Amino acid sequence: MKKIKEAELRKDSSVNKIQFDKEWFYSVKDMQYYLGEDLTGVEYVTLPIPIDGVKFNIKCATLEDIERFREKEPLEEFKGSVFRKK
Repeated sequence: MKKIKEAELRKDSSVNKIQFDKEWFYSVKDMQYYLGEDLTGVEYVTLPIPIDGVKFNIKCATLEDIERFREKEPLEEFKGSVFRKK
């Protein structure tokens, strides 16, 4: 799992980001490419991010939300539904 440093992430131009209510939100799609991981389960909000002067509605999440999703064990939900304690 790749470590994320927010200071480096803010400087990286390959990740679209926006500051909203004093909190930074990062494009979930760009973070998937940046980390090389599947982030389809991350909780997100849709925010307007200007790209080349045009505003696009993009799915964004805070770094905390992304980290919380990454820390989950991959089969956590599966184990609970299949294995039962006797």
